[in-house]
Amino acid sequence: MQRKQITRRSFLKGLATVGVGAAGAQILAACAPPAAPATGGAAQAPSTTESSAAPAATDVSIRVQVAPGSQAAMPGVLGARYQADTGVEVVLEEVIYGEIETKTQTGYISNTLPDLLYGHHRWLFINFLKGIYAEIDDMLAADAPADWDDNYPSVIAGNQLDGKNFSIPGVVHPGGNIAVIYNKTMLAEKGLPEPQDGWTMNDWEELARAAADPDNGVFGLGFGGMNSFHYYSNTSRSFGAPDSNDSWVMNADGTALTYNTDLHREIASWYLGLLDDKVAPRKADAIDGGLFPAGLSATHADIVGNVAWYLATIDGKFEIDAALLPVGPQGRQGTCYSGNMHMMSSKSAHPEEAWDLMKIFSSGEAGVSMVLDGNLQPNGHKSAWTDAKVNEVNHFFGVTDQLLTAGIEPFPMPKNTRFTEANDVFRNEIDLIWEGEETYEAHAPIIEERVNAVLAQDRPA
Repeated sequence: MQRKQITRRSFLKGLATVGVGAAGAQILAACAPPAAPATGGAAQAPSTTESSAAPAATDVSIRVQVAPGSQAAMPGVLGARYQADTGVEVVLEEVIYGEIETKTQTGYISNTLPDLLYGHHRWLFINFLKGIYAEIDDMLAADAPADWDDNYPSVIAGNQLDGKNFSIPGVVHPGGNIAVIYNKTMLAEKGLPEPQDGWTMNDWEELARAAADPDNGVFGLGFGGMNSFHYYSNTSRSFGAPDSNDSWVMNADGTALTYNTDLHREIASWYLGLLDDKVAPRKADAIDGGLFPAGLSATHADIVGNVAWYLATIDGKFEIDAALLPVGPQGRQGTCYSGNMHMMSSKSAHPEEAWDLMKIFSSGEAGVSMVLDGNLQPNGHKSAWTDAKVNEVNHFFGVTDQLLTAGIEPFPMPKNTRFTEANDVFRNEIDLIWEGEETYEAHAPIIEERVNAVLAQDRPA
């Protein structure tokens, strides 16, 4: 973990280096009083104090856990302003994203955790059960953020465990494969139509097969992922009846994997046909930087925020646009909520100040800053997804608002919250099917058996 106090000038220099997407350049930690840095385009929030004079410094220091790079931008901008307004020191502490789950758990045991913590659905609920995160329902009842009702209800519900709130939405994903980004130039050259509103999985397959050119290494479609619970679920939930949860990979109460079924067999047959015919790539076909940015795939399903990342990466070499993940044969729209959150440590020595800062991180302005300053996706606020400046960066945020407003389906979380263990098993085993090493018929029962062995374990105490 890195803790480093820096000057305002250094902070601004670090902020200017934040790159597009989660893989952007790192931003150095900590904000320094008395002046706040420029917001890089986000609307300026009103001061948190009545006086325009800089407040006296206090002996309170709020430590904030952040992932490096883009995900540190919004906490840096708004944390610096809070520090300038209140005199409360705000120190950003970087943790490599892939190490946050483990370091949060070890920090709790060693009593070294920051006051505000960062996380993902993958480990959110299990850490709450372990007592790491503070429940915030009393604070929401007594002193809720002013614009809390602007959050999408399905996002707030998707962050709860047993009806309890202990987090505020950070980055919100309506689905890992929800945006089908397409190469407009390639489709035009091949005389193929662009995706249209209301298109279906059959339409996508026809387009992908027509666009693919296996002899020249050109694929018709690809996915951000088809092996993790939440990425696979986003796609599988487009199949089956709209009023049924048969396409979920786990039952509604999270007690059993439901993969060895006729519907998932149908999905496997569909995807394996695309893989076998070289319409979709396997692992051996991957290249550094990705097939789609290299102009070697006609369409690619990914997170909404990566539309802007691809625009910047492709940089005019060809034209692109995006459409929502198509509906399945019976008109079902697949969604699957996943994302990042901010939490308060249950051991924070300064819970009042930590809550004040956490409220700022929960705001609609924070959601706008995440896009304009950090090149991420917005948080749970409708006003951020529909903001004009946000949609100048990526108009697909406004398109996706329709799904969020209607309500997105929940993250596939096991009832015992052992997501990481169960997901690791699922990923390793389903990849054997996708890579052609095992058949669905032979391996689906084994996947169910091995994942359900994890789901049968007790919740952590």
